[in-house]
Amino acid sequence: MKLPVAAPLLVIFALLVVLMALASCDGVHDASVAGNLVPPTVDEDPTIPAVEFAGSRFHFQSLGAPGNPTIILLHGGPGSDSREMLRLTERQDGYALTDDYQVVIWDQRGTGLSRRHGCGVYTIDRAEADLDALVDLVSPGRPVILVGHSWGGMYATLYINHHPDKVAAAALMEAGPLNGAMFDSIAPDLYDLDVFSKWLNDDVWSTRFLTPDDHARADFALMIGMRDGQPKFHLQEDHDPAPVWRLGAVTHHCLMAAGMKDGKPAYDFTDHLAAFTKPVLFVASELNEVIGVAFQERQRAFYPSTTLVTIAGSGHDFPWTHPAETLAAIHAYLGTVN
Repeated sequence: MKLPVAAPLLVIFALLVVLMALASCDGVHDASVAGNLVPPTVDEDPTIPAVEFAGSRFHFQSLGAPGNPTIILLHGGPGSDSREMLRLTERQDGYALTDDYQVVIWDQRGTGLSRRHGCGVYTIDRAEADLDALVDLVSPGRPVILVGHSWGGMYATLYINHHPDKVAAAALMEAGPLNGAMFDSIAPDLYDLDVFSKWLNDDVWSTRFLTPDDHARADFALMIGMRDGQPKFHLQEDHDPAPVWRLGAVTHHCLMAAGMKDGKPAYDFTDHLAAFTKPVLFVASELNEVIGVAFQERQRAFYPSTTLVTIAGSGHDFPWTHPAETLAAIHAYLGTVN
């Protein structure tokens, strides 16, 4: 059937409209443009609260009165960010940490909204030096309180192991393995590597259209596979997922590799802990099958003086899903050490 003469003109007009619409969206879907694929970093957005130290620029906030004793919150990972810790900075059941303390919350090197670096920068010594520089910046001449979750509990222990005099107290919220032997004991249960699992298939499928050839793409790709890969941790992903701003893929892979030798975990954050005689709080979730109560009971032995609190009905993300109970445990503990 022949089209009316006007029809081709209508088709051309329609195509022009489509092209103009696409042109107006130029860059919106370009993964190379800062902020399109993942949120921008402090180098890309000057309005993000930040501070410079130790040769880098970090996403950073200080809450509460600067003259008060300082609590530094250490998020999980390596490679996650501090957004998961935000509910611990809020008022829960009438109490807030900022009533009595200056609370420092930051994204560790190369994570969240902090500056990105190349792989060679991410070493255990560099991580320790970063935290030492932060302690000197926010609490010069005065010991700090460290509150760390998961990798953050390991990070706190790494620091205490070498700087016991700079730490007044520590709350370790379901700390990851504190040395290589502890890592080996749970390695088979850390991830669900079933070839039919949805998260693993999503992760592999994503590589068909997204190559991690810059930090933004790599960070985004890591987020695809991180959410559902640890079912035995019992994260509340179905109704109250702990949020992140942006994962740090290079930090995750390279700092993990820094703790390995010949494919085996070779780190030890516990060899000098006997020098830290102050009480340490361990907090564990009731439901975590991998690094929950039983695992934390074993890790307590590395410290001379500890207590353990269990957060009922929770999984590994309890600082987000059960902030009131978590904060109550920390508040009670701090009342005994001050």
